[in-house]
Amino acid sequence: MPEQAPEPPRHPRTASRGRPAKRDAIMAAALDLFVRQGYATTTLEDVAAATPVSRQTVYNHFGDKETLFLTVIDEHLTATLGTLRDATAHFPSRLPDPEVYLNELARRIMATFLHPRTSSLRLLLQTEGPRHPQLMQLWRQRVAAPVWSELIGQLARLAHGGALRIDDPARAAGHFIALVNGTVWEMTELGTFAIHTPPALDDPDLDRALRSAVGLFVRGYSR
Repeated sequence: MPEQAPEPPRHPRTASRGRPAKRDAIMAAALDLFVRQGYATTTLEDVAAATPVSRQTVYNHFGDKETLFLTVIDEHLTATLGTLRDATAHFPSRLPDPEVYLNELARRIMATFLHPRTSSLRLLLQTEGPRHPQLMQLWRQRVAAPVWSELIGQLARLAHGGALRIDDPARAAGHFIALVNGTVWEMTELGTFAIHTPPALDDPDLDRALRSAVGLFVRGYSR
């Protein structure tokens, strides 16, 4: 049987009450606290203390901590998907130079990954994933799979136009993402940058590393 998608979070009936600004403030504070303190030790009182609202207001919007947590994940996944789709959905009407185009694509993808919201979301998924297995399933289904499909399509267009020699666009997409993601992993995990302070998009070391990664990909798939 096909894998069923996790159910979206259920919002309490009172969630529609109140000003959107209050709800946004609660969501932002909750994301920050869940990342810094973890789900288990964060309370609704903590969230209220980090915002100009009362615990009752937090409860009126979300009902309980689990609903707040899942709503934070759900809405940030939606926002991240939108940003990544914007980064990967545009292919020029005329066949581009593959290295120039893929360098631009890598920078657009990296801009999304380095965005504070996405960085916080990915860290939260990594730390809370073992206790909430549905979170990684949500990431795969809501973000990774659609973006993967877009990237496969773009590489297939480059191959169809004769710019690259790609027999398996899905495998090539895996190589491309591994090289781009691996660049930042190397610059964080291996010491160039602190893991919780990833490089800025305009950092010259990151720019050189991304260009090197894309160049390696293009040479590997050159005709």
